[in-house]
Amino acid sequence: PPPRPPPPGGGGGDVRGAADAVDAGRDLDRQDRYVNNLAARTLLRAGRTEEARARMAMFTRHEGNPEENLYDMQCTWYELELADCLRRRGELGRAWRKYMAVIKHYQDFHEDQFDFHMYCIRKVTLRSYCKLLKFEDELWGMPHYGRAAEEVIKIHLHLADHPAQAKEDEEPDYSKMTPAQRKKAKNIARKKAKKKKAGGKADEKNGNDNGKDSGSAASGRKKSKPHVVDEDPEGKELLALDHLEEARKHAAILVRHAPRRISAWALQYDVSIRRGRTLLALQALFKMRAVDPADRRLFSRVVDYHGRTSSPASAGTTISSEVISSSLPGLTNGAPLEEFVASAAEGVEADGSTGLPLRVAVARAALAVGEGGPGAAAALVLGCDLDSARNVTVENCREALNFVESLDNAREGGDGDDGCRCRYKERMTERVAAKFPFAKDF
Repeated sequence: PPPRPPPPGGGGGDVRGAADAVDAGRDLDRQDRYVNNLAARTLLRAGRTEEARARMAMFTRHEGNPEENLYDMQCTWYELELADCLRRRGELGRAWRKYMAVIKHYQDFHEDQFDFHMYCIRKVTLRSYCKLLKFEDELWGMPHYGRAAEEVIKIHLHLADHPAQAKEDEEPDYSKMTPAQRKKAKNIARKKAKKKKAGGKADEKNGNDNGKDSGSAASGRKKSKPHVVDEDPEGKELLALDHLEEARKHAAILVRHAPRRISAWALQYDVSIRRGRTLLALQALFKMRAVDPADRRLFSRVVDYHGRTSSPASAGTTISSEVISSSLPGLTNGAPLEEFVASAAEGVEADGSTGLPLRVAVARAALAVGEGGPGAAAALVLGCDLDSARNVTVENCREALNFVESLDNAREGGDGDDGCRCRYKERMTERVAAKFPFAKDF
């Protein structure tokens, strides 16, 4: 696979400009597969899926849609980038299908290993055979599988938290509507179906065009077998699944085979707490603490766990309540929640290099537990030196901007309790613009 590109815009924040620049470089030598793949990946990050597909079609088999050939070749990096692009668009069903395609590749790797054991013993050295065994032992903890599984879990959790969004594509109940409402609803459904059908035809046409454009190079080839048609390209099967159960399955595999991956334990907590498994959630918090006690994902989840288990009824049985009450101080350094959050806020203020995501997490927690008002929370974020702080990316800055905008909405009359009339978002936007001068999405 091509190397992972630098942050969108090469550090300047303009992912569209970065895509144009890389694609212009690719155009200088259209036979360079390495640069072609890098251009396709950057185009996907810019949301230009059709152009990325056309670039990949230049080096794939030329019959039909190139994505079918990329699936057969188990090109996981392309499928992950395409799935990320679809997720950012809000097309969760299609994104889920692409993530699951990557997971299916790794399942095939696991199943195919049995065909290679005797072959390796007969044809290669024992050193190569040991490498194969090590590869299979680490298969479910590899980065591409972990990335796909984590995004699948996030999609399932999102749909579990927003059941209305999961049902938006279902046919409405016309029996409870008046004749006028029924007519209007059917017209809307008809237009949606027509638009979706037109989009499917456009995708098919693009795939056929890609084959025709490069047909001269493959005119002497023998036609390959027809590809198995995907009967659910939109991912509608996703809506019928038990989201929490599916998320639990994938999270269990991740924490078992990637125990040093803190994001896996964070998702294990998210799944367990939604399923009412408070002890499993507590275990996940201690595992996160063992990996990185200063991670902001741990801090925000400790605060969340305190809020969810503060009452005896929410903690479950008597035994569970006793275990939680005796173990929870180990996550807050023996202090009550308010003191724990206040201490974290003091540490953030004293250390100018504290990461921006942690600053936002501490500010949210301080606001939730009543340690100061919107002005104090905004000061924690605005006090960040974007040039020296850690984890300052375009995405993290966008999250910080959304948070300070919510603080602006919480203030009465637009005046903060810090005595400054300037809105928090305007002040943060100026700093972000100085850090990422080419960014256009703020």
